Amino acid sequence: MGSQSDDSMDEGSRVKEVCGDLFDAPEGSCLIHACNVQGSWGAGIAKAFKQKYPAAFQCYKEHCEEYQEQSANHDIVDLQSDDEDTISVRLPLGTALVIPPQPEDYENGKKRHWIICLFTSSGFGSRVDSPEMILNHTAAALEDLDMQLVMLKEQMRESDDDDQPPPGELFSCKFNSGLFAVPWDQTREVIDDLGLSMTVIYPEGG
Repeated sequence: MGSQSDDSMDEGSRVKEVCGDLFDAPEGSCLIHACNVQGSWGAGIAKAFKQKYPAAFQCYKEHCEEYQEQSANHDIVDLQSDDEDTISVRLPLGTALVIPPQPEDYENGKKRHWIICLFTSSGFGSRVDSPEMILNHTAAALEDLDMQLVMLKEQMRESDDDDQPPPGELFSCKFNSGLFAVPWDQTREVIDDLGLSMTVIYPEGG
């Protein structure tokens, strides 16, 4: 994946940090980033996702629009509570959208990537959620992602679909740490607490 530095993995962690280009991840990889629920990939790495995967962006936008037309909530764990109290948040916050590789996005020899949208903030810019709420949404969304991938891989094994690569390893940027302004070590702690295996790709100097 381009120029990379030495792998960085803390003892006991299944998160590996590597300097390189996220979009160079292998064929069939799952590329994870944090999203708002407004249907906007207008800045930061989300803008790069939109440019490289326009069909996936359309799937994300339509997903957001569906939820904007309804008012449905679900309960997630409040990480700031000692007793793991729950709080009610509006969907799709605290969930993950798993977008299969779209033909328009992998034509002309491009890699087929699964695009994973973690809904961690309701808004963006001046309307971004607090770091505490973003971390709550992140934990719930990652748990949802883990469950969805288990079910999806089982369904694909049973259907024996050779046209679509099954979801591969998880790759991500240092999500939440850019425009959502949550320190990366706090998001990484959430990932570690859930025991997820993930390769985090960061650009040179970042």
